Amino acid sequence: MLKKKLTTLAVAIGIALSISIPAFASHIESETTMENAGAYLFDWRPIDCGNGRYFAIIAGGDTLYESNVILKRGYDYAYTFYPNMYSRPWGQIPDLVNINGVWGIPENWTLLPENSQSTLQLVLITNNNNYTSKERYIDVVRLPGGVSAVDLPAEVRKYLINADGSDAGAYSGTETTGWIKNEYGQWRYRKPDGTFVSDGWLKVDENSYYMNSDGIMLTDTISPDGVYVNTSGEKTSYMPGWIANERGWKYVLKNGYYAASTWIQDTDGKWYYFDMGGYMAADENTADGYYVGPDGVWNGQPSTISDNVNLGPGMTLSYGWEESNNTWKYKQKDGTYVTDAWKQDNGNWYYFGENSIMVTNQETPDGYYVNAEGVWVQ
Repeated sequence: MLKKKLTTLAVAIGIALSISIPAFASHIESETTMENAGAYLFDWRPIDCGNGRYFAIIAGGDTLYESNVILKRGYDYAYTFYPNMYSRPWGQIPDLVNINGVWGIPENWTLLPENSQSTLQLVLITNNNNYTSKERYIDVVRLPGGVSAVDLPAEVRKYLINADGSDAGAYSGTETTGWIKNEYGQWRYRKPDGTFVSDGWLKVDENSYYMNSDGIMLTDTISPDGVYVNTSGEKTSYMPGWIANERGWKYVLKNGYYAASTWIQDTDGKWYYFDMGGYMAADENTADGYYVGPDGVWNGQPSTISDNVNLGPGMTLSYGWEESNNTWKYKQKDGTYVTDAWKQDNGNWYYFGENSIMVTNQETPDGYYVNAEGVWVQ
């Protein structure tokens, strides 16, 4: 027993020395915070103008009511909490103005006479703390009758939302704020000023992403400041790979879960098996009959379990659950019973003792609790 423990310790030290530890940057990367509109109008999201302000031009309709709006989680109407400060804005939508060829979009408001562009303004409240103020403002106007959407300049057309919920073409041939996929399938994020976020973290709503010096979102890699971003580019709180505790070695998958009841091929090309508790098997036969050495590596030999059972002429194959004196056993295809081992059936794990009887209402020899039905309680 002592020799086996010393061998296991030596293997653990060997694995630990082989694990690469990411180098953490000595400086803190910058973070840019952006926030999508907290509401959808006619199933479409208004365009972000920066600093908690948004804008939309409604085409094909001249009114806006609460039933036309879908609030995102974490947002509510300001009049719900402050009815004395904010009125209910529903009703007629003001027309988009054009004065001497200048359209009344936010970029042009400083060029127009003061108060020449009226809007229907939705004021939302949120506690997400992305900005110093908890108020968010969505200004809404309507496309005047007789004005064709196809004749609008791209900088105006990008704000269009059709009242019937159909695609208004706002994202075709225009430069909108938000996520942009380039010709190589990579993601960038355009800010309201037209530039792209780069060289640091980008926080959008509830997630953070790392944008490199070219403004490309990193995926499935380690950021310069030592943080793992998953396959969707999202910042995580874990690091995929090996991790050890007092019981043994575990393996964190790229989705943040531990490998369990499965094989993992590591970067060294070798295969390791992790049991139902998420621990690496060592110096034993796995549940599917393959031998792994003291270092956890599969020896490359075939499984000792064979499903090709010849019971002889006239014999039928019979295996599975068998009731025995108000208890249960599990017969395998070779005719033997599961003994001193775990068995998975219909997604549940069961343990069978030295007498092949299913264990219930107790802790198994390897430290897992099974309930009255014999099912492992995770």
